[in-house]
Amino acid sequence: MHPSEIGLKTKASVLKEAKAIATHYLGREVASVTECALQGVFSRTIDVAMKDGTKYVVQLRSESVHEENAQQAHDILGNLVPVPIRVVREGSPVPYSYIMPRIPGLTYYTATNRTLWPDENHVKLAGQIGDMIGKCCGHRRNTECDVIDTLIVPRLQLYMNWDEPKVAPFKELIGSLLERVDDLRRLPTCWTHWDINSVNIMVTDDGNVSGILDWEEAYWMPFGMNACRLSDLAAYNRRGVLTKKPYSDDMETAFWKSLFQAAPKAVRAYLEEIQLAMDIGLIITTFFDASSPPHPAHVSTLNDSMTWYRVPLDLSILVSPVPLELLIYSVQNLDNDHYPPHVLQKLPT
Repeated sequence: MHPSEIGLKTKASVLKEAKAIATHYLGREVASVTECALQGVFSRTIDVAMKDGTKYVVQLRSESVHEENAQQAHDILGNLVPVPIRVVREGSPVPYSYIMPRIPGLTYYTATNRTLWPDENHVKLAGQIGDMIGKCCGHRRNTECDVIDTLIVPRLQLYMNWDEPKVAPFKELIGSLLERVDDLRRLPTCWTHWDINSVNIMVTDDGNVSGILDWEEAYWMPFGMNACRLSDLAAYNRRGVLTKKPYSDDMETAFWKSLFQAAPKAVRAYLEEIQLAMDIGLIITTFFDASSPPHPAHVSTLNDSMTWYRVPLDLSILVSPVPLELLIYSVQNLDNDHYPPHVLQKLPT
């Protein structure tokens, strides 16, 4: 966005204001300010390094953010989620200013475009995103969540009545999802980041996820709604053509294994319902609020995304290989109800 949209004139004035915000809030001297390479639609984002060595991010915005969304995620995931704090500085022309700790590393998008990551880094990342989704599950009672009636059903009905040529081929599918939507009520609710993508995932050089950004679009949703984002991570969308990455299958396995290990075990009884949530999530991600024509590249990959990436019906991926020592001991001691401590340590979790 242009500086004028936040009451400033030049890039220099943006940096000066970010420095003033950090000094005002932290009460310490600033060493340097640098604009981030990636900028948001409604903000200017600046890296701020303090003279004491600490690092922060300042966002100068034309619109407010939902601090409570990030706080809810932070309460679940800890320091993976930075919480923006609004700073009001007298005399500042900027409508909304925020400061938050700087997450180490680069965005997944930037890191993988600058360096040649080994395959195992991508697989590790997919597993960590699955773990994050799983950990966000089950922190609220189902009866407290009315999003099925207030958001999901209205959106699907909106698409059915939408006079948009690109949605027409999918209306039969959308109608079938509407018929089954009540099945979502069997699922626990999940604090759902609706826009998990390569720009919102921070990573370190060794493939570890260091942060999840931008919780503006986060809701209490039925578990599995944002699992559809797996296709964004494990495949390339090149001008509307979906192509699997060479390590896509391994990413998929790591994602589901971590997700089911982190989520309450009770969800493993509802695989069909999770698939329903995933399918509906992909439809809503593609057609959004029906206020404008959907992006052609998203529509053209919808069928492949929905076909290629499915909830695994065989959860044997969750079972670790049984150590040979344990197998031998079990055969030799069929009548023994207890394993010795050195064997118990090797039991699969």
